[in-house]
Amino acid sequence: MARRPFAAPLVAACGLGVLAGTAPAASATPYLATPAGITAQTTAPSTAPTDGGRLMMLLDSSGSMSAPDATGRPKIESARTALHQVVNGLPSGAQAGMRVFGATVKDKTSPSACTDSQLSVPIGTGNQAVLNQAVDRYKPYGETPMAYAMQQAARDLGTTGKRSMILVSDGEDTCSPDPCQIAQQIADQGVDLKIDVVGFRVSGKAQKDLQCIATVGRGSYYDASNAQDLTASLKTLSTRAFRPFSVTGKPVAGTPIIDGAPVVTPGQWVSKIGENKDERYYQVKHTPGTTLHVSVAGRPVTRDDSGHTLGVAVRRTDGDSCFADDSTWSSDWRTTAMPIGAVARVDANDTECGHVENLTIKVTTEGGGQPQQTLGKDAMPFELRVVEERPVTNVPSLPAPSKDDPSPDSDWTYDLTGTPTTGGAGFSDAPRITPNTTYSGTLLPGEVQIFKVPVQYGQKLVARANVAPPSLQMRSTLGTSGKSLGVRLGLFNPERQSFSGYDSVSLSEYTDDRQDIASDTRQVTWRNRESYGSPSYLGGDYFIAVAAEDVAAGGGPVSFLIRGDVTGTPTGQPTYGEPGAVQPTAPDEDETPSPSPSSTPGGTGNGSTPGSTPTDDSTPAAAAPVDAGDDDGLPMLPLIAGGAVLLLALASGGVWMAVRRKNAPAQDPGSIGQGWNQQGWPPPNGQ
Repeated sequence: MARRPFAAPLVAACGLGVLAGTAPAASATPYLATPAGITAQTTAPSTAPTDGGRLMMLLDSSGSMSAPDATGRPKIESARTALHQVVNGLPSGAQAGMRVFGATVKDKTSPSACTDSQLSVPIGTGNQAVLNQAVDRYKPYGETPMAYAMQQAARDLGTTGKRSMILVSDGEDTCSPDPCQIAQQIADQGVDLKIDVVGFRVSGKAQKDLQCIATVGRGSYYDASNAQDLTASLKTLSTRAFRPFSVTGKPVAGTPIIDGAPVVTPGQWVSKIGENKDERYYQVKHTPGTTLHVSVAGRPVTRDDSGHTLGVAVRRTDGDSCFADDSTWSSDWRTTAMPIGAVARVDANDTECGHVENLTIKVTTEGGGQPQQTLGKDAMPFELRVVEERPVTNVPSLPAPSKDDPSPDSDWTYDLTGTPTTGGAGFSDAPRITPNTTYSGTLLPGEVQIFKVPVQYGQKLVARANVAPPSLQMRSTLGTSGKSLGVRLGLFNPERQSFSGYDSVSLSEYTDDRQDIASDTRQVTWRNRESYGSPSYLGGDYFIAVAAEDVAAGGGPVSFLIRGDVTGTPTGQPTYGEPGAVQPTAPDEDETPSPSPSSTPGGTGNGSTPGSTPTDDSTPAAAAPVDAGDDDGLPMLPLIAGGAVLLLALASGGVWMAVRRKNAPAQDPGSIGQGWNQQGWPPPNGQ
């Protein structure tokens, strides 16, 4: 498939990872340890989860549920078995409830038969025992007032936040109005509400009605014929309904004006900001002569058709800007589960700010301008990361900025099998995948999954995905709606900065072949940071994100295969000195050309086998891959124990970057990515 560059380089940057352990020698340690006296940073950080969503299980209790399933077992018994497994597997803190319909009125001529629906368990947390008791009481009895039950379930779920309804039924609605029309009315309440449907051994009109509900409800439809099918369907839907985005760190409250702003030190912090046109201030003590990295990341509480922007700026106390950046959604991708984030970096040799000790951090939403004195319920939790990078003393001997390679061949030449896995909902819970190894998974419409793979200096990454064609039901749904389902593949560096290109495929009613997509980095060199257009300037964990558009597709998830192919010999490791040491400038000309990565996947030049993670004795201990639960392999010294990262976001085709530098000399547009939008500069070629 043809690769399509973004209109501007995405910035999905957030905090830098934290590794626990003993600091290596100063000459090899890129990041400063937490300053003495900040004892709070060495304790376990608090976690502030954002709204992980509310789930209502809506269950058919009509008399037909006593009929046998495909194995001859009563459908109600199969349903109980499946529901118990789902309830017992709900994530900790999940907000879930249960409503039944057709459970109390057997006489179909009774007026109350069409309002026969009861809230068995209200939405709540920690209620698995109560839910299991309700499942045990779940019996087949009356009629099928499905539309009425959906209306009541929508009220149970509330009017704001992420809301999911899982409807399980084995037949047609025996009342009026039309359940598909009611599903449309419910869906019109907002894009954060969806209706997933499981048809339990249905066919004909009943199946078409249930498929219609899933389609207009922006959900997925599954067919189930026995307890095993039902369990698999419900587990997939319930698990994906709870993929909460959380922020981790030491709590700090920013101020709406600069006066009285709290001081933050190197480490990981959690704060809040109004979702619309707010701004928060913080002070930071910067160690002169080090490179300061400041990142913010969060996910809007409200995910709707309006854009959301999160920005961060580092400024001098006199108000002059050192660096500013913001990220925003645009197009249909703002309705996905993607968080958003931004990063600002003040280089050690920055003539205006690199030597300044007292700096101000300004965090904004929607560009700021209307600071809220008191934060309301819509306040967005976000993570604020502050990291200082020691000066690099061997800059002249490091490889020059690497060049763009031709676009990778997206043709999938590997087996169509892989190790089953599910990617993270964000960067903090992204699983580490072994380089040059195939993994398999499923992707729901509106979902993003993120994986991480270690890439060292001197290496490059090619991410590949192979997407299965849509199911027959999904093709029918897409054909009826006249829409297609886009699936995109993107890359992010260890700072969560997005690359300026992505690859994508569009699945439609006519798609009957598997589709291949690929995206790659340049060879990783420290000096790639000399161009804003190249995020390949850090060794560590790189992130692969695969995302599907939030369109009504029906028919369940899309299956895909994914792998991260790493090539090249580790080389060009930067040497770090003490704060204040001279960081030499790079040669005027490329006297140290970058070696070309090996064309063999997994080639390391050190005798490692294909598929293994390369090692290099010159690489500091902090740069080595860490356990999947650790925060994300960026080569850095521990700033806080137990720290984790998070974030952020990104999404395809809509995040934009703005950079402000005080008295910055004119630069060639092709070397800086994109400045202010009104300047109309083109994005850089390649990555």
